[in-house]
This record gives sequence, structure tokens and C-alpha cells, in this order.
Amino acid sequence: MKRTPIDIADALERMGDDRVFLRELLDIYEEDLATRIEALREAVAGGDLKAVEQLGHAVTGSSANLSLPFLRERAAAIELAGKNGDAAKSLANIDGLEKEFQRLRDHLRENPL
Repeated sequence: MKRTPIDIADALERMGDDRVFLRELLDIYEEDLATRIEALREAVAGGDLKAVEQLGHAVTGSSANLSLPFLRERAAAIELAGKNGDAAKSLANIDGLEKEFQRLRDHLRENPL
């Protein structure tokens, strides 16, 4: 079974079955996540693992709200790595977050709402 980066049924239920609204939120999410990934990398490079934890927490929440389970999992791992002061694990999970983010973008391009 192919794992899809978004649980469309759950996301639509959360949005009152409004595909246009969901698409708008996903567009905002995509723009925001690109900025947050850059901020995460900068925080790790600067040794600010508290910021890594906070950014990871924010991405965890927004990913969960949009029914993006794999992005949520990666963001939660980033949050935990930041909390534990583990820069190497933070970077590895940021790389994974970027890969999952690309999977989401590819999926949405191939399967428009």
C-alpha cells in the first residue's frame, strides 16, 4: 500500500468538506513550511536548539491540523531532538522533513484537490 503524504478524507472532514478552503490552507502551509525549514537550518547552525524545539513544535501542530501524518512525525522528531540538544539528529530530521515536504508537493501536483 502506497503511503500518501496527506489523509485527504480526514483533512476534508476537518474543513467541513470544503476543498477550496483546504487548498488555500495547503498553499499557506507550503509557503510557511519553506520558510520554517530555512529557519530550522539557521537555528541548528547557530546552536539555538531551543528555537529548533519551538519551530518543530509549530510545524508539528500545523501538520497535524492539515492531516499530514508523515510531516507531523518528522516535525515531532525535530522538536524532540531540539529539546534533547541533539543538533545532528535535528539536521537528519530536517532533511527528512524536506523529503516529506517534496513528496507532499509532488502528490498535490499529481492529485489536485
